[in-house]
Amino acid sequence: MSIFSEHLSHLSEQLRHDPSVLALLLAGEEGSYSGAAGTELNVIIVVSDEEFEARLQDGRLHYKMTDPAVEDTQITGRYISPRYLQKVARAGSEPARFAFMGAVIVFSDLPELRSLINEITEYPLHLKQANINRFYAQFEAWYLECKRALVQQEHYVLHQSIMNLLLFGGRLILAHNEMLYPGQKLLVHMLEHAQRKPEQLLSAMQSLMVTPSEMCLERLYRQVRDYRNWVNEELNWTDYVIMDNEMQWLRQSVSVGDI
Repeated sequence: MSIFSEHLSHLSEQLRHDPSVLALLLAGEEGSYSGAAGTELNVIIVVSDEEFEARLQDGRLHYKMTDPAVEDTQITGRYISPRYLQKVARAGSEPARFAFMGAVIVFSDLPELRSLINEITEYPLHLKQANINRFYAQFEAWYLECKRALVQQEHYVLHQSIMNLLLFGGRLILAHNEMLYPGQKLLVHMLEHAQRKPEQLLSAMQSLMVTPSEMCLERLYRQVRDYRNWVNEELNWTDYVIMDNEMQWLRQSVSVGDI
């Protein structure tokens, strides 16, 4: 954090004058980037519940710093509130939780903030098997869709099916390792760090993406399916697919891929 301390100090001083700002966080290990174009920092600004609701209504949730004093450094981020944090801790999706992984508190007027972040970033063990059931159902369904698309040479459907097969195969492995799902962008990165996974998982995923074929599909499918006994033998995975793909709107819930 020391290489960014000057910029964060400047930002912190600026935000301290805003009475609606309660805390400033620097996002975790994926939230900072240094390159030829300069330094990019990703921050999370905690404002009062009232301020957050006003911003939510107006669509003003994105932050971007354009102060010339921090030339060559782009600071972007988003606004949240204490109530938002409490909701994430209670019922947040895994990507919502992962957003706080490794977050650094720059300043805070909220004494419970650190414990709340710790609660948010804990893997939700009470949902583990229920989620595995749902992911496995999707994995089986998209495997069959991949096979059909390969035979019928439906390239658009094949591409979508492969991406979903990899997504839910990856989510099975992350759940098995009790690791939060970070979203599509960092899925492979997290799988690289998973200790318990099929030995050739990443190469099988890469092969299926680059050169889709029946052989590559079967290799990836069997590596994941046979890695362990994922679900009870009596589980009817087609019922899960119907509920998550066709009737999700009835529950007004998030997509199974984002839980």
